[in-house]
Amino acid sequence: MLELYRHRRLVMTLALLYLSQGIPIGLAMDALPTLLRRDGAPLQALAFLPLVGLPWVVKFLWAPWVDNHWSRRLGRRRSWILPMQCVVLACLLGLALTGLGVETAGWAVGLLALASLASATQDIATDGMAAEHFSGRLLAKVNAVQIAGVMIGFFGGGAGSLMLTGLFGQRTAFLAIACVPLLSLCLACALGRGDPREQPPVPPSRASLLRFLRRPMAPALLLLALLSAMTAVSGFGLSKLYLNDAGWALEDIGRLGMSGGLVTVFLGCGGGAWLVKRVGLWHGFALGVVLAGCSALLWYLQAGHWLPLGAGLAWTCVLVGSLATGITSVAMLTAAMRFAGQGDQAGTDVTAVQSTRDLGEMLASSFLVTLTAQIGYAGGFLCGAALALVALVTALHLHGREARGGGAAGLADTGAGRA
Repeated sequence: MLELYRHRRLVMTLALLYLSQGIPIGLAMDALPTLLRRDGAPLQALAFLPLVGLPWVVKFLWAPWVDNHWSRRLGRRRSWILPMQCVVLACLLGLALTGLGVETAGWAVGLLALASLASATQDIATDGMAAEHFSGRLLAKVNAVQIAGVMIGFFGGGAGSLMLTGLFGQRTAFLAIACVPLLSLCLACALGRGDPREQPPVPPSRASLLRFLRRPMAPALLLLALLSAMTAVSGFGLSKLYLNDAGWALEDIGRLGMSGGLVTVFLGCGGGAWLVKRVGLWHGFALGVVLAGCSALLWYLQAGHWLPLGAGLAWTCVLVGSLATGITSVAMLTAAMRFAGQGDQAGTDVTAVQSTRDLGEMLASSFLVTLTAQIGYAGGFLCGAALALVALVTALHLHGREARGGGAAGLADTGAGRA
């Protein structure tokens, strides 16, 4: 903690930047479906809402541009962070003015899509700044700050906005969460450009996706990212829609989701880092997958009327799923950040891994909602459990390849070394 305190200005700025980046995607993928469903929107229409997160999936396409082009006046990373943060702030203020409902859904989705694009672009620069300024054990601690910041932002934009909306109304809720990007923008401006790492020498080769793919561990990292996304949504993404249709109040759903977010940040992330250090990357990831499958099965038993829907069991499902999300996220991002820090195109390398993860999450979310509209919530949750089982089998298979000296060799050591 003392090391983090010595870099407190930069660490606090990074934490708030990651926090603000998670808010738009939390609004779009968590709060927006629940609010529109409460306003009468059909499930079929909600299946396409995860597409708002598409910029996070395809941001690898312009990540080399972010690494290669910047203003010397602002610095390599602030050249992108400052304008993108202004866009996010403007979109949240616009959302507070227009409101969010079936009649204004088009405007709301458009604003959130623009905010998502700005946040995804900013994330490239923010990850690059973190990887370039920190290394060794300090990088592991900053990586925990990164995961916690994005997840708090996601749950704050999703469950937090639902809870505030239920208590004070939409406008107050959106104005309140807009304070986060405003504060992070002020801190990013105050950082200045005195650090020489903001003006690095020109690397021997320009950043490109091809250079990333040629690195030995890149395919294994991409596969791990895809699997971690599958476990994040299996059995957990449908829970708020299910509880809404079961008659739960918005503030109760929001409170449950916010509690799950706290478990993800403090127990999931902290426990994930401890597990990666103690048992290795693959075993820690596998445990997270098992927990995700258990959460999905418990939701299935309730939706299929094998067990009665009760507050205690719903809390158990959400807390177990949140713990699984934290563990699998730490396992993946720990390996990705160290991998990127060893090269000279940190923004591009981290973005390639994260885009793969976001693609898997978006596809799995859309698939589960679409399937649920056809076969009901019980079938959707059961399919989520099946996805977790596939992820577990694949992870164990890759661990076996590593033990035999296969192509993924060294990845577990990479993760454990940073934890």
